[in-house]
Amino acid sequence: MKRILLAFSSVLLLAGCGGDASTEVKPSQDTIKPQVCTYSFDASATTIGFGAFKFTEKKEVKGGFLKFTVGSTKEDTIAYNVVDGATFKIDIEGLNTKDPSRDFNVKSSFFAKMDSTAFITGKIKKLLYELVSTMPQYKATTVPVIVSIKMNNIEKDDTLQLSLNGEELTLDGSINLNDFKAQKALASLNKQCLDLHRGADGKSLTWPEVNIYVSTTLKKNCK
Repeated sequence: MKRILLAFSSVLLLAGCGGDASTEVKPSQDTIKPQVCTYSFDASATTIGFGAFKFTEKKEVKGGFLKFTVGSTKEDTIAYNVVDGATFKIDIEGLNTKDPSRDFNVKSSFFAKMDSTAFITGKIKKLLYELVSTMPQYKATTVPVIVSIKMNNIEKDDTLQLSLNGEELTLDGSINLNDFKAQKALASLNKQCLDLHRGADGKSLTWPEVNIYVSTTLKKNCK
């Protein structure tokens, strides 16, 4: 009986020792939700540029467009998908090569000689994920994309490269103006800029190839 009473007293003593006997309850790993981040388009963080070429040695002259609109973007957990299906409309009046006289020549002697070219329009039609060995949501990589471009009243699909670095998404590649039947417009520009496009060999040349440089910094929202 004494042993029973002693054991019972010990239990009461432990129960009255405040928080010393309590244990911290840690949340189960099953209750900790992983952070989910989504990406969305920011027009104010977007630039559209190009590089045209002159001289036989093919010197690049860069410029851009300050007036444009981008539509049909989306919010997605995969950064690349933000621009999948996106449309764009570029206003030629927003041409900027940081040289007013060059801007005037390109507008009046090149674009003005085309059909229906107050704007260049287009759409990112498809992201070719099947050509990428590693899914892009896990690491930065480059995804080929099919982009439809309409200029000189002619619409053509070109394959460009979509790359991701952090939140910066870039679209690069090149197009050929001959694909848009722009030979007459190109000849008009070369005539207007005959001496300006004359290289070391004495020949005046304006190339039909044009590089495309598009860059945007996506908005990132994590919850």
